[in-house]
Amino acid sequence: MLTIAVGDEYSQMAKITHPTIKAYAARIGADFLCVDESNSTSPHWEKCQIYHLLNKYKRILYLDTDVIVRDDCPNLFDVVPEGKLGMFNEAPFVGGRVQSIYDACNDYDTTAPEWNGKYYNSGVMVISRAQRQLFKKPAVESCNFYEQGYLNLQIIKQKVEMLDLSYRFNRMTCMDPITGEERHAAYIIHYAGFPDLQFVLDIIPRDIEKWGNDSPEYKYQRHIVVDVSGGLGDQVEAEPAIRYMKQHIYPEDDITVLTHFPRLFRHIEGINVFEHGEFIGEPDTPYYYCRSLPDVKAVMWSIVSNLLCHTVDFCSMALLRRTLPLKDKQVKLKVGVDDFTEVADTVGIRNLNELILIHPGRHWESKTFPVEWWQEIIDGLVAAGLPVCIIGKEEDTRGTMPVAVPDGVIDTRDLLTLGGLMALISQAKVTISNDSCPIHIAGAFDNHIILIPSCKHPDHLLPFRNGSQDYKTAALYKKLTIDDCNTQPTAGLENIQSGEFVKGDIIDYLPDPADVVKQAKQFYGAVK
Repeated sequence: MLTIAVGDEYSQMAKITHPTIKAYAARIGADFLCVDESNSTSPHWEKCQIYHLLNKYKRILYLDTDVIVRDDCPNLFDVVPEGKLGMFNEAPFVGGRVQSIYDACNDYDTTAPEWNGKYYNSGVMVISRAQRQLFKKPAVESCNFYEQGYLNLQIIKQKVEMLDLSYRFNRMTCMDPITGEERHAAYIIHYAGFPDLQFVLDIIPRDIEKWGNDSPEYKYQRHIVVDVSGGLGDQVEAEPAIRYMKQHIYPEDDITVLTHFPRLFRHIEGINVFEHGEFIGEPDTPYYYCRSLPDVKAVMWSIVSNLLCHTVDFCSMALLRRTLPLKDKQVKLKVGVDDFTEVADTVGIRNLNELILIHPGRHWESKTFPVEWWQEIIDGLVAAGLPVCIIGKEEDTRGTMPVAVPDGVIDTRDLLTLGGLMALISQAKVTISNDSCPIHIAGAFDNHIILIPSCKHPDHLLPFRNGSQDYKTAALYKKLTIDDCNTQPTAGLENIQSGEFVKGDIIDYLPDPADVVKQAKQFYGAVK
């Protein structure tokens, strides 16, 4: 086992780290060698002494001095087959490595036409005699990530057979945002990339002590932060993926949810929920950040559009890189006594399960229907003798259309909290709305749903309940604005986004109000 500790800084570090390296060498039956003098432009180039050492040793395990080794670390000579070179490919996790290969080609007047894009960190290497020529010192010692640029160029040129080591055998800070995993979960911690020597000298003893305290189980959590974005409906649709994440993917790990609507997620046991702007991460804790609704500029949008799939699926793909089993796609929300008390204080003492809820929503141009159209539905239901309740909020650019309230109709606009709205929807017989949050909230319960889709296909909007999207649902429409758009993958993202606009008159897309009333009467009679 070989390491390098040249100069005062690394000599100080060696006093702390070398005991763990020596203990590892003794445990796997390896000699321990340390280079403490250098005649090279940089001590890093002393790794080329491996060229000569392979005359004596058949295999060498090289470790930088700025690493510590956990006492249960597997024998890397067993992990890496003899004849292969074992190193950690850091290219996916750090920048500048393409430029490093380019610079190395310039420095050594050569090319690397068959490069596979991998770039290896030389802090941990398992080397066999088959790779001896790789470590022959060049005439010019170029400083390109010290010796790494040259070494990676030679790996390419000599077509070295590699075994990619897990990051757990060379755990650097670049892995923090990728894994959300505490560095102590790794077998070898590598302090390359830490800000300064004193910081490292302070933190290494604490890490060694922590390993001692956590032995022999070494149980560590991942730290996942889920940024739930979009409107209320979008955030409701993220609930199944977050619930599945906690129950099936990271059941033992630390999950924090950031949202505008904490109420939507507090029923999920074992997660932390914060309103956006309130969460402050713990120092020296790695967090894996993910978003339920990535920005349209994200790579995901080049593969799938939220307008062209169900938002439950879109959120699960964004968070988990998968869709959920059908039975797990249903939204689950929890309402309590306080919520029902709020509803009773607002609508009075009545049979909530007889109400037909109307949400005359507005938002995008394609989701904003004429107020007269909504009024015909409300008036038609009233004429049929059905109890009607208007829900939603009155806002400037979204919310509800300014419909009139006939005698006997309950108007709860701007009167209910989110919990109260959920409680009311959970009990109503029928919920009628455009593509808006009440449809998604209703998907958590068992009432009838009448959806008026306008820009998105109903299969991409209706909730999953009892293994079906047809359960107690109806979607009424003539056509969709998305059908007027060029959704060819070769068309570009800007055309897909135009589903929010209307070509012509929105009335041409909507069902006759009388048909909506007829469907509501059928649902009402079916459950009366």
